[in-house]
Amino acid sequence: MSRLITTAYRTQPFHQVPAQLNVQQRQYIVNLEHYPELKSKPIDRVQSSYNLNFSGFYQVNRQDGLGAEFVVVTEADPIHKNDFILDPISFYQNQTNPNIHPARYLSVTATAQPLNSESSIEDVLNDKAIFEIELFNPYTQKYVDIHQQKYILTANYSVPFAYWLAENKLGSTGYLTLLDKTERLRMPHVYMLEPYQPNKKVIVLIHGLASSPETWVNLTNNILGDKVLRENFQVWQVFYSTNMPIVESRFQIHALLKQAFAQVQPNSRSASDAVLIGHSMGGVISRLLISEHDISEQVIPLLNYEQYTRLQQYPVIKERFQFHSDLPIGRAIFIATPHRGSELSDRWYMELVKKMVKLPITFFNQVDIQLNGSSSTKGMVQSGPDDLSPKSRFMALTSNIMPVSTVPYHSIIGNHRQTNDIHDISDGIVPYSSSHLEQAISEKIIKGNHSVHEEAETLLELRRLLRLHLEQTQAQ
Repeated sequence: MSRLITTAYRTQPFHQVPAQLNVQQRQYIVNLEHYPELKSKPIDRVQSSYNLNFSGFYQVNRQDGLGAEFVVVTEADPIHKNDFILDPISFYQNQTNPNIHPARYLSVTATAQPLNSESSIEDVLNDKAIFEIELFNPYTQKYVDIHQQKYILTANYSVPFAYWLAENKLGSTGYLTLLDKTERLRMPHVYMLEPYQPNKKVIVLIHGLASSPETWVNLTNNILGDKVLRENFQVWQVFYSTNMPIVESRFQIHALLKQAFAQVQPNSRSASDAVLIGHSMGGVISRLLISEHDISEQVIPLLNYEQYTRLQQYPVIKERFQFHSDLPIGRAIFIATPHRGSELSDRWYMELVKKMVKLPITFFNQVDIQLNGSSSTKGMVQSGPDDLSPKSRFMALTSNIMPVSTVPYHSIIGNHRQTNDIHDISDGIVPYSSSHLEQAISEKIIKGNHSVHEEAETLLELRRLLRLHLEQTQAQ
């Protein structure tokens, strides 16, 4: 089956899944009834999962069964001009935000059987039987009926995710954007890792400083390998430039997620009780996404006269300092998060790094242009790494802002030291005193450094919390 379909695609490449395939003078009818998403999507390529090899995964999550496994890669959306946009909610009011990316790397399972159930073995052997190839979405279809018998379908849940990571090289882009060596990431993006399903809750993952969605590879693969979690959650990955001011990143990610959730089916499971997971700087942003607080008045003493005038004149500037918890988030998990900053940010070698970190010129230019030629941004903003200093203006304004009481939240804290004294616990970058939140529903200290989100014990704790979330939200 695998060889048949790949041969058909290589000899007669198609941009839409055809109604039939012709291979070696034999006709095969293609049935998309169980994978309607493929009917309208232009196809970029078809790749057998058996021919792909990846490293970096603890395990490949698959289901043995009937059929053959494929990855169908759909065509990418047209490349759009990636300018900085001051007010994305208004700008995309009458159109879809192109930075919301539906899944392109699709897991597909294929089976084949005679179209006529009355066909005999002789008909098959003598090439007299027309075969029907059925394509299945393994996330929604677990079984296939053949001659009134139910069979488990084969499935591969890891390969599409690994293929996406390998081709997009997001890891290197994360580092380059910190140093402003690429203009690729002026605005944040959200990537959906599987075709949207209204009956699944959403997990939103937000990475940390100089990072990318690649940092979540073990967590995402772990979710895909857990049958209960896989059948109840779908993963959205946020990718943003970490050299931007944190308050700007929060504003832009909030707008992006608001637009993404506006596209889901109303009153479905996907429309409520999402789980927000943030690591490091992503945890700081996540806390502010579920907070209700206005710091615009506290900002005023830090402004010069022109900046103050702009703050009053342009509501969209003021909105950056007005935090609202209006996303459908039902739980948050903060991992190795410097809620009160990290002293590492003030050490001499980090000062050298911060001197190399530059805010995108396009950020300043576009803000000034969109504010009618004003140059009021000068001296007003710091970079993301600057904001992580305990002495920064950002920390002075935001470190005491806590999530709203209606959203339960949890802390996972790394400890790379041989001590249980909370005064000495640290993951090497963030001390316990900065990660600890008094009102957290739970707090788990795990042996590990700042990459504690990759530890096996962390993955087990996250699985526990996600299952707890399912139990508590289903009971409501």
